[in-house]
Amino acid sequence: MKKIILISLIFISTCSHGQDTKPPKEALDSLYSQAIKGRLDLLLQGGPIYFEQNEVTARIDNKIGHFKFLNDSELIQESLDQKRMINAIRTTHKIISNDTIDVNFGTVGITAKRQIHFNKGIRFKKANFAISCKGTNGYQPDFRFVLNESNGTWELVLNRFQDEMNKAGNNR
Repeated sequence: MKKIILISLIFISTCSHGQDTKPPKEALDSLYSQAIKGRLDLLLQGGPIYFEQNEVTARIDNKIGHFKFLNDSELIQESLDQKRMINAIRTTHKIISNDTIDVNFGTVGITAKRQIHFNKGIRFKKANFAISCKGTNGYQPDFRFVLNESNGTWELVLNRFQDEMNKAGNNR
């Protein structure tokens, strides 16, 4: 009985620490920068391009050129100033395994209006955030990076936006 308990404790302790390691912040910053710079559709687009600021994009804000990284209150104020809906890009990552990280992009539409409304007291601004859907094809990463064990660098193995541009070019 003691052997069974001992074996099960060893098994549980080894399984629970298998996926615990997180990549260093510098590696995530580099992957986010590489993914944002890999979005050729954004680089060719005119006008301001807004990114919703999160923990990682706040650190890389000054490293990437003409994009605006704004937090929620700044996005609301921008929508109020322009008097229309603005689209911001939400950037997230998913750690698949210790050597695989996906970076994904989504669109958030922000509409803000000045009006008097009652929500836990009187308020003078109302904002709506609309998150876009990527469809029902299951999970498909936008960018996939894999750690090269031999030299310790992250390599891009999937760029969904580059693949779509290649398909569009071949259809002409």
